[in-house]
Amino acid sequence: MPRSLFTNANDPRIRPSRRKFLIQGVFKIVAASLFSASVSAHIVSEEDHHAFEHKYTDMCIKKEKEKSTRVITNDDSSIIEMCECIAKEESKRLTSAEVRKFLRENKYPVSLLIKAGQAENFCYQKLQKR
Repeated sequence: MPRSLFTNANDPRIRPSRRKFLIQGVFKIVAASLFSASVSAHIVSEEDHHAFEHKYTDMCIKKEKEKSTRVITNDDSSIIEMCECIAKEESKRLTSAEVRKFLRENKYPVSLLIKAGQAENFCYQKLQKR
């Protein structure tokens, strides 16, 4: 059974040049796998972006209308405008995993919740400037 690269790298019997080579090899493998995972994780089609924006906007408007503390008015254009802005901003940073969970599995990942908070702050400031 082969010994672990980490165990071998710390073995005092291994020459320092060989230890350096082992450690560099491990780092290269880890870096390559992280890079390839991050590149493939960010490929989202235009159809998925549009589907996300539509579904998120509908969900946001419905959620805002259901709030018990909200004052009901005839003009909901500000809510619609805010929800559309958040959906567009959030859509810019989507990963394929988030799209899969949100659109296909009907789940709302924590990463989307964080992005929504950031997008909400951006949109609030943007709409206040008008």
